[in-house]
Amino acid sequence: MFDNLTKTNSAAPNDKDIGQVVADVTRHWASLRRANQAPNRNQIDASTIAYALPHVFLAELLTPRVARFRICGQRIEDLLGLDMRGMPLTALFQGKAREEIAEALEQVARGARVTLSLEGETGFGMPKLTAILALLPLTDASGQITRVLGVLECKGDTGRAPRRFTLTKPLDTVVAMPAKQQRPFLQVLQGGKS
Repeated sequence: MFDNLTKTNSAAPNDKDIGQVVADVTRHWASLRRANQAPNRNQIDASTIAYALPHVFLAELLTPRVARFRICGQRIEDLLGLDMRGMPLTALFQGKAREEIAEALEQVARGARVTLSLEGETGFGMPKLTAILALLPLTDASGQITRVLGVLECKGDTGRAPRRFTLTKPLDTVVAMPAKQQRPFLQVLQGGKS
């Protein structure tokens, strides 16, 4: 998806335009939806969102509450100071926020689009850092939501890595999206031997 990207002349917004990258990627994602179904991961056109790629990641849903990075933009990797591939999404968050992110992923696994306001931890060498995180569901070839397209847009200097986040607003920022009926991960079967 992002591997064969060539540079384009797309202009990146200024740091003061916090939220513009999230809005642009979300708009591209929404343009790919058909019949109230989340887009397929193969439909994402990296050239359309080229300037935003340092802020974009693709994560695989291992369970409805756990996702791990498969592809991760440079700006996101700079936050922890290492290659994020294979790491859980929760690696970007502190303590209690990890449970809140698991709840957000559960909503995404059901077909919701989630946008969250974040604040970076502070301390020596860690200046003020705020961010917006969007989590957008993607389907596989069978129409099941198995991937998450994420956008993490920060305002402020990264400072000393690692930088982790907390949520500044509760999870009521979840925006429901009509989705194709998903097969449950577990199904209870009625009947059996009498």
